[in-house]
Amino acid sequence: LIPRLRLILTLAIPSLAIFCGTLVFFLNINVQENIGAFKKDLKRALVERPEFMIKVASVDGASDELAYEIREIMPLDFPVSYFDLDIKYLHKVLNDIPAVASAAIKVTVSGVLQIDISERTPAFIWRKDDVISVIDEKGKFIRLATSRLDYPELPLVIGEAANLSIADISSLMEDNQYFLDQVRAFVRVGERRWDLVLDNNLRIMLPQAEFLAAFDRLMLMSESGSLFSNQLSSIDMRLVERPTVRVGAASVDRLTYNSSGDL
Repeated sequence: LIPRLRLILTLAIPSLAIFCGTLVFFLNINVQENIGAFKKDLKRALVERPEFMIKVASVDGASDELAYEIREIMPLDFPVSYFDLDIKYLHKVLNDIPAVASAAIKVTVSGVLQIDISERTPAFIWRKDDVISVIDEKGKFIRLATSRLDYPELPLVIGEAANLSIADISSLMEDNQYFLDQVRAFVRVGERRWDLVLDNNLRIMLPQAEFLAAFDRLMLMSESGSLFSNQLSSIDMRLVERPTVRVGAASVDRLTYNSSGDL
């Protein structure tokens, strides 16, 4: 072959083949990107159709305070497509709120995210050290309180792990509400037993075991009418068969009211 033809065959044709191959490669990538973008646009156009859009959330069964908390914590920006909702995750978010006992979520045909809440009912104020909490009848935490005066109608329980034995207080309250209205605080002592501190600073010490029997005997003793007088500082019922009454001023420094109304 002549030198010019040999040069064409050895250099020009392979170079042209490489160039054409590279061009086809990049054209193919561009086509794939266009197809991918088209698919995304088509999918977005489908999921964002008006009939699939959720415009607002409705919260039923919750107090105003809890409903506000739910709206603040929900990880949604409305309007949002039904296909972008993670209902399972929303359930977890709602049930992780301490004040929520249970939650149900559904989407209505009118485009409303319907949230039905079963809220824990505040039953007691629990003070541990300087922390004041609201708990339900089972001792489950609901929320923090800034002051005892936030919930003046709720009984006050004090002490380490007092919330774990709240069923004891519920048992006492069942048939003795009139007397228990005089109780300023239920104090958990050593995580073992209860003391009752009355409005007149009288302290009633109940035993660890058979505290209901001790309380019933106390009610029988009180029928004389003078058992809970201001002259007494304490009534020790830890030995049910041999209760002890102490006369004199009670030492209740830990249970005096401060300026905010807390004990």
